[in-house]
Amino acid sequence: MHKSFLLALSMMCLSVAQDATADASSADNFGHPISTELSVPFADSSASFHPNADTAAMLADAKDASVVYISGRTSTAKPSAGDEALALRRALSARSYLVARGVSPLKIMVGFASAADFVADNSTPAGRYQNQRVDIEIVYARRRSEGADK
Repeated sequence: MHKSFLLALSMMCLSVAQDATADASSADNFGHPISTELSVPFADSSASFHPNADTAAMLADAKDASVVYISGRTSTAKPSAGDEALALRRALSARSYLVARGVSPLKIMVGFASAADFVADNSTPAGRYQNQRVDIEIVYARRRSEGADK
């Protein structure tokens, strides 16, 4: 019995090794991911996601993405529980928008940073408006046969 157990164990290990080799070779069929990044600003204290027409057109293709990263932001300098909740609501609002348009919720990763992650001068109203945003990264993984770079 001891020999049959070792034989079965070695056969199982060989099978796992062959599967790993097959997975590695199939992974070689994929090129480099293609990524689209965009930001959508929010009015003060708002969590209503309203992309402009150009952004909405880019988001329309997100259902074909491999993964979508959404990160909510606020324009405050110091984090607080209220700002964290607002940043998260903004990210979840963008998520709801995408899910309603056919993006699988399983492809969407949500995060937030409630303070000091600025893209513009936060001392001006225009800068604060740009800082009150969600950042969205849409990642597409294409097969080499679809024209992706090697």
